[in-house]
Amino acid sequence: MTAQGPKKPRPRGGRQLSSAGDRWRSIGREFGLYPVSELALRLRFGAPDNLRAKHLTGKARVLAIADKGTFLYPGFQFDEAGARMIPVVKDIVRQGRLSGWTDEELVLWFCRSNKALSGKRPVDVLSDEEAIIRAAEEEFPGSSPSA
Repeated sequence: MTAQGPKKPRPRGGRQLSSAGDRWRSIGREFGLYPVSELALRLRFGAPDNLRAKHLTGKARVLAIADKGTFLYPGFQFDEAGARMIPVVKDIVRQGRLSGWTDEELVLWFCRSNKALSGKRPVDVLSDEEAIIRAAEEEFPGSSPSA
C-alpha cells in the first residue's frame, strides 16, 4: 500500500481482465466489498464520514482495492461482531506486502484454494492461525509475520 492507498493491480491480458472482473464480483457477493462509509457503519465507527473509518485507507495492515476512484474493503478481514480486524489477516497482509504483493494479489490469495491448506481457501480457515501463517510463509518466503 502506498501513502495514497493500495497499489493498482498489475495489468494483464484482455481475457484475464474479464475473468478478474468475475473474480471481484464473486468476492463481493461472498464476502462484501465495502466502501468506507458502509464499513464505518458495519464496524460501529459512528457516522459514515467518521474520521477513524476514513483513516482505514492509510492503515498499514488493512486490505483495500481501488475501484473507480474509491477504495473497497473486503469483508472477510473484519470481525463485525467484535468491530475489529481479524488479527491473523493483519499478520498475513504485512507478510505479503514485505514480499512485494499488492493488496489485490493478497485478496485473491485469501480467496483461492491453497495446497498447504489441503485445498481449502485461507478465508475458510481464518480460525486456524498457525495453518494460515504456515501457508503464507510458503507463498511469501523471506518474510515473517512477527518481524
